[in-house]
Amino acid sequence: MLQIASTILQIIAFLAEHKEQIRKLILDIENLIPATAGNNKVLIARNFIATGLGIEAQIEQAWPHVSGLFNDLVAATKRPA
Repeated sequence: MLQIASTILQIIAFLAEHKEQIRKLILDIENLIPATAGNNKVLIARNFIATGLGIEAQIEQAWPHVSGLFNDLVAATKRPA
């Protein structure tokens, strides 16, 4: 459980620190493959985060705890200005 908590905190810190880069990634994914299912787009972003943090093996267990935060970031990014 401690490992999952640590991974969750790493992901949250990564999202905060790289927010603009992740927003750009979200928009790029949306523009490049608009017809792709949202689930597949999330997997691309999730893998980007996992690779950036070197937590590929732990992301599966931690993602349900941070997916709401990520979904909020996606919604804010897609919302018209």
